[in-house]
Amino acid sequence: MKYTWRIVRVLILATICIVIARMFLFNPTINPIPINVKLAHDKGNLPIFQENFIKQGDMAKRNIGIGITPVPSISPDLYLHQMKASLATDLAPELFTWWSTIRAKELVDDDVVGDLTDLWDKYKNDYSEDMRKAFTIGDKVYGFPYVVEYWPVWYNKTIFMRLGLDVPSTWPEFIAICKKLKAAGVPPILTSLQNDWPSFIWFEEMMIGEDPDLYDDLCRGKVKYTDPRVVKACRVWKDMIEKGYFTDPSLNMLTNSGYLWNNEKFGMVLCGTWYYSPVLIAQGVKEQSIGAFIMPPHNPGAGKNIIFEMGPLFTAKHAKNAVAAKKVVDWWMSREGSGYFATSQKAYPGNLNTDISYLPPIKKNILATIQNGNIRLMNRYWEATPEPICKQAVLKFGEFMLNPGSLEQMLKDIDRIADTYWTDSSHQ
Repeated sequence: MKYTWRIVRVLILATICIVIARMFLFNPTINPIPINVKLAHDKGNLPIFQENFIKQGDMAKRNIGIGITPVPSISPDLYLHQMKASLATDLAPELFTWWSTIRAKELVDDDVVGDLTDLWDKYKNDYSEDMRKAFTIGDKVYGFPYVVEYWPVWYNKTIFMRLGLDVPSTWPEFIAICKKLKAAGVPPILTSLQNDWPSFIWFEEMMIGEDPDLYDDLCRGKVKYTDPRVVKACRVWKDMIEKGYFTDPSLNMLTNSGYLWNNEKFGMVLCGTWYYSPVLIAQGVKEQSIGAFIMPPHNPGAGKNIIFEMGPLFTAKHAKNAVAAKKVVDWWMSREGSGYFATSQKAYPGNLNTDISYLPPIKKNILATIQNGNIRLMNRYWEATPEPICKQAVLKFGEFMLNPGSLEQMLKDIDRIADTYWTDSSHQ
């Protein structure tokens, strides 16, 4: 009898163990062992991103039992090489920052990113259709925006007040400001060739200031870089360089901007709204000295336009903890998750139903101007242009910035690069 009872107890215990195991294995809401997923990003030269990714990971662990370990890279080029080497393997980080539209398509074609269509369907009332389109490739949606950013002109209010300068509403007024700043011994516009990529900033601005549809067609391979309209727009840029309206491009617009701003080494800088907190405020610039306006077009017929970008996060399809990563994305796309990171970063959240009362007044004003001013949003060149073209084009733009007399040759060189890419049948 004793022996029989022992057998019964063993069977009961085994049954309990099986039930518990089944609960943990098949119930996606239960994590028996708290784990962390890796989040690779290319913002290693901006410490606030690393800090806020860590905070987001801590909050995720408290909410869903899965944390985040951010792994920074210090330059876009290094990051690209690292990710392309790892994404096809189980050594890939579960989450990683990337770029939307055409750049994301390359990863989808390589079958290395996770499908998030079901989560976009779940949060369809929290994200705009335009955002979804930016992440849609074929009939599936990949990645999501952890922040949304716009590209205004940041200006030093202290300098403007001292020189009696007003925010420009037309291109001639903007150029008049450049002339007055230069005459006062203040380089009008901060520009940089550090890490190569900043060279496209003024190219894209010249293009949307000429014709936003022309810019869109150029990025899609429907217009040549040698098109007379493209040449016309770039001549405006050339004229500005030759008149000395830009700083020496050897300056670093990311790691040294606080010092340059506070010591009045430039008057304005064209950059994303992410520039405000992670760069200017983080480097000791006082909030009351920072102003912003949206660049007026040099061609009045172009209408009002502004470059925008999203901070996309993707899941790696082949990563070891891909299932856990998708649970993190589910939470992050929610109002709570999206709002928590955006609040830490003082950025615009991807989830449109998130409260934005935390934003500083200057960012609220930028958003209100965009929403109320019938301003067209144009995708940033870095995301809108195929990577094989963009990677070489930024080098050519940099050469032009150093030698503005090379304008026509610069555009011919990029045109050859673009023709090679678009004539490949796989890119049609």
